[in-house]
Amino acid sequence: MVDYVLTYAGAVAGDRALEVGAGTGIATRQFAARGLAITAVEPDSAMAAVASERAATGGATVDLRITDFEHVELDPHSFQLVYSGTAWHWADPDVSYVRAAEALSAGGALAAFWNRPIWDGNPVRPGLDAAYAGVADAFKEVFPGPMNPIAGGVTLITGNQWEAELERSPELGDPQVRTFRWTQPYTRDEYLGLLGTHSDHIMIGEDYRTRLFDGVAAAIDANGGSFELTYEALLCLARRS
Repeated sequence: MVDYVLTYAGAVAGDRALEVGAGTGIATRQFAARGLAITAVEPDSAMAAVASERAATGGATVDLRITDFEHVELDPHSFQLVYSGTAWHWADPDVSYVRAAEALSAGGALAAFWNRPIWDGNPVRPGLDAAYAGVADAFKEVFPGPMNPIAGGVTLITGNQWEAELERSPELGDPQVRTFRWTQPYTRDEYLGLLGTHSDHIMIGEDYRTRLFDGVAAAIDANGGSFELTYEALLCLARRS
């Protein structure tokens, strides 16, 4: 998927790329490994610290800005790529598309992508369903994330919806929507660590989270202490004219 983004954007080693919502730096490292000069925007200082440490450990130099995309100061039309991994939906759509167009050089690309787990047929699904059903009330007031198998996850945008979103900026066009499937193995502790980084799981409160994580751990233990999860990455692309 990363290679497809770079080809679409015409981005090569040494080009500047702007990341919107770096989080803990997972996507940052993927794009930095291709030789791009990354400017990463992340409003949460704790996650930004992790992203910075991970980038340094991997030998990448990243210009990390602790602020949000709507207010960060940027050189206009200086980036070949603006990308956002599982974070574009947090930006204000009345601002984000215009800001992306302002940041991109002519012919540069906007790439927004999300990962959605495919729960159907997974052997731990019944145990996870039971664990989440036991704390369902805690999730009623939070934005449903992709790791909750009974909440439906983040709504994935369709091609028509992406085209409609791009109408917020007349400088963005040539929309594309593609999907990529991939599989990740997890031990029990690795998966619980992953859940602890998702905002909906953070927001439900410690008591609910403890009950939930105990149930999730039991479901994975019943499967031998590990499992594989298949994801579908949804990639939405646009190009600045």
